[in-house]
Amino acid sequence: MHYRMMNDYSADWPFWGDDGQCPDGEPALPPRLDADVRQWAADFDGGYSYEFGWQTKARADEHRRRGRGLFGAVQRVVEAEGHTVELAYWETAHRKGL
Repeated sequence: MHYRMMNDYSADWPFWGDDGQCPDGEPALPPRLDADVRQWAADFDGGYSYEFGWQTKARADEHRRRGRGLFGAVQRVVEAEGHTVELAYWETAHRKGL
């Protein structure tokens, strides 16, 4: 299976496959990583505006940095199971000048 790790509005599980959003808990992750990924998705859902993106560039940079770190951990777990995963990070916009 090939997964995409990608945020979307109201999606508390940020994994997608060929047929759309994956069922909750797929791919299976260790409990701590599962919780961290869910928190990362919740941070997006609560902090990213469809009108302007993140409130500040610093907030945008921090969310991206955290996502890349989580992706590395997710990738190790998913590939150990014989699957692949990519990070599809699109949420880069932020209020200009902030």
